[in-house]
Amino acid sequence: MQRVNSGSQFGKAAGFLALLVVLYPLGVICHEVIGHGGVGILAGGRVIQVEILGLDIWPHLAWRGWKGHYGECHVDGITDTRSQAWMALGGALSTWLVATTATGLLLARRWRQKTRWVLACLSLWWIDLLTYTLPSWGLPRSILWGQRTFSEPYEAARALGLPGTLFQLLAVTTSAALLAALLFALKRQLPLFRPPTGSR
Repeated sequence: MQRVNSGSQFGKAAGFLALLVVLYPLGVICHEVIGHGGVGILAGGRVIQVEILGLDIWPHLAWRGWKGHYGECHVDGITDTRSQAWMALGGALSTWLVATTATGLLLARRWRQKTRWVLACLSLWWIDLLTYTLPSWGLPRSILWGQRTFSEPYEAARALGLPGTLFQLLAVTTSAALLAALLFALKRQLPLFRPPTGSR
């Protein structure tokens, strides 16, 4: 019985990790299309090209291959410096907002297992903002690899008048708060891989 239960838990954990991987491209799409592209359109620009993990998805589908970055969204027609800064900040801010919303939903009520898995994965998207801020300390963008000289949200925040040190503090503290809230929500509800009592 114990072996069967352990095997079942391992399978569910593997499924959760697989879901993280499957949802990852959606995080990149959120960052590039909704964050950069959406803000760019609101600022009066026009999206002319979008690339996600080496795949062009707009205006035509075409495989470009891995270029050393996760994605790009080229927006034309924005000349105002402040609007450009908001568009640059919009990428990481969009995934941070998704993480905040998902965490709030986990705190608000109990969910069935599959919904809880999805919300838990989305709740981790704050990692996008934190890792994009790493180069502002001279650290690699992806912790172990990547460029370490330019932090897109950090420079955008400074261009909008926010002190760099304050932005760094906000990135770290909100990331820590969201992680703590996620752990609290999952612990308060039920173990991540066990469905709520009475669920089917």
